[in-house]
Formats: sequence, C-alpha cells, structure tokens
Amino acid sequence: MRVYFDNLFADFAHVSLNKKKESLCGDFYIMEERGSDTVLVLSDGLGSGVKANILATLTAKMLCTMMIKKIHLEEAVKTIAEALPVCHERQLAYATFLAMKITGRHVYLATYDNPGLILLRKGKVFHYEEQIHLINEKEIREAEFDLQKDDMLILMSDGVTNAGMGKTTDGGWGYEEVEKFCEQKYKPNLSAQRMAVDIAEACVDLNLNETDDDITVLTIRLCEPLVTNLMIGPPSKMEKDEDFLRVFFEEEGQHIVCGGTTAKFVANYLGEEVVTIKGSETDAVPAMSALKGVDMVTEGYLTLKQLVTYSNRWLSDSMAVISISKQKDAAAKLAVELFERSSEINIFFGNARNPAYKELNIDSSEKLRLTYKLKEHLERAGKKVRMNIW
Repeated sequence: MRVYFDNLFADFAHVSLNKKKESLCGDFYIMEERGSDTVLVLSDGLGSGVKANILATLTAKMLCTMMIKKIHLEEAVKTIAEALPVCHERQLAYATFLAMKITGRHVYLATYDNPGLILLRKGKVFHYEEQIHLINEKEIREAEFDLQKDDMLILMSDGVTNAGMGKTTDGGWGYEEVEKFCEQKYKPNLSAQRMAVDIAEACVDLNLNETDDDITVLTIRLCEPLVTNLMIGPPSKMEKDEDFLRVFFEEEGQHIVCGGTTAKFVANYLGEEVVTIKGSETDAVPAMSALKGVDMVTEGYLTLKQLVTYSNRWLSDSMAVISISKQKDAAAKLAVELFERSSEINIFFGNARNPAYKELNIDSSEKLRLTYKLKEHLERAGKKVRMNIW
C-alpha cells in the first residue's frame, strides 16, 4: 500500500515469522485508508496457530473498520470483547492490539497488552506521553503526538520482546533492550524493510535460530519521496529519439539505464563515454557500466530476467532483503534501488528491435513481458509505477 502523510512518503515494511511448526501466524495486521485518515492495527491472538490467527484477524479487522468509521474506542473495544470466541483452555476471549490512526502528521495511538510503539526521532528514542484508561476492565494506554520528517515508527508483537526467554535471556529481550537495538541500527536513509528485518533476525538469533513464538515487526519511515526513472531500450521509431531522451532526463529523481545498446544511445545524446566497471560481472549477469549524467547503467535482457527472479523472492520472503543485498551482480543492486529505496518508478520502455536477440534466439516480446512482470511486482510492493512505451 502506498501511503503519504502530509506529502511525506511512508516507507512501510513488515516481517512476520510463524512460531515453529505452525502453519499460520498468530499475529495479524491490517492497514486501511479513508480520506485523510490511515488506520493501522496489529493484533496478537491468544496462544498460537489457527486459534490465535482467528483471534488476531477478527480483532484487527473489526478494530480497524470501527476506527476508520470514527467509532469511539470504548465502544469498539466493548464490541470486540463481546464478539471474540472464547479459548476453552484458558477461558479467555481476547487478543492484544496496538491501533494507530494517522491524520496528516497527527497520530492517535491505543495499546492493549501489546509492546508499545517505538518512535525514533533523529535516530534516538522519543518518549511520548501516555494516558491510561480502563475500558471494560481492560487497561488501554492512549497517546497522541505529531510526526516529523525522518521519524521511524516500529510496532511489534511480544514475540520480539520475549525473544530468547529461557535460552539466551532470563525474561526475554525486553522492551528497553529492543529500543537500544533500534537506536544502534538506525542510520539516515535506513529503509523500513532493513530495520524490520534486522529486528526479526536478532529475535531468531536470541532464540538460537528458532522461532519460539510468532514474531511480527512493522516499520514506517517518513521521508521525501525518491523517484527512479528507468530506461529500457530505445524507442521504436528514430524520429522519437530526441523527445524520448528529453522527457526521460527532464524527470526529477535518479536515472537508470538498462541495456548495452541503450547505454550507447544515451551516451551519444549526453556526449559522454560508456565505461565498463571491471569486476562487476557474474556468471549469470553481465557487468555494469559507468556513464556521466546517469546514476546506474546495466546490461539489458539478462539483467532484467534476473531482476524479476529477485523480485519474486522479495515479495515471497520478507527477509530476502538480506540475501539479495549481499549479491554483487547488477540485478541485485537494481533490485535494492527499486524495491528498497525508491517510492515511485517511471519506466521508459523503448520498443526498438534489437538485432542481437535473433542471434541469441531471444523472443523480442520477452523483454516487454519481463518489464510488465517487474511493474506488477513493484506495485505489489507498494510502489507507484508509471510505464511509458515508445
């Protein structure tokens, strides 16, 4: 989901790891927008597995719907308490939750039996004031504050704060230690995905490479939108060359060129030289190049093909950012730029036929198919994508 708070891009990420041997996660989150309001609810169901998943899902969805409809929290909590099924083992019918409504840059926060939200401001924990209210004998912690540019919000289930309990820690990792960890990991421009993954990975390490409980981390980083302009191939008609290049370079943001022939085409326009970056090639992906006036230059078809493979992994595995970012090939570097760092992507697809494709037995339509697949994956990752075919 693409979310903007008062013209700031909300870089959103989540990691959910199931408790070992469980097919379903006992934590559930939902985010919904309506008008100027954005509501995010994270719920942790009692126990684990199917029962916990049902409790968490019902709680999060019901609470989110009622908050987005501006129903008072007291009435919402009462409705949830009456509606949730009872756990026969413990005779309890509830799930914990952290609910947040953001309007512009103003935040309203309600927490019930869940680890509190961590707010990093300029890399340090910002302690907001909380008020405690009893609603149906439930202690609800409420807070209100305003967000600033570069703030990072971190929400988590107790699988994070309890990590390592009985193994590497006596009483779990603990909320204050998680705060310290977040401060240590923080650096300017750190993506929301990287912070979420770092926290989840630390939990697994504390559990001695296991998930002793469901672990969920949600992160939001407020930042200026980063636009990436991606050129794939020259236009189909030579008379369009000048307009194609002019429009591409007039767009704000960074400029990336994919394709050897395309790079030469751009170099001629800029009056510069394409220089191969030695040692940047791998067995699967050709070398990158340098071109003054362009932020990144890669080979075309093979790089695009590997990029789509990486993007599949990115979507199916929320921890994949670690392994992909360790790869040295051009496709991996491009994946990080597009999926981790960029908020908006403008794709300039040139439909000129490449004579080399015939020699390599490559279907000329395959590059367009891969580009559409990339566009689909980027949109599923919450990016705003605009595609122009020339």
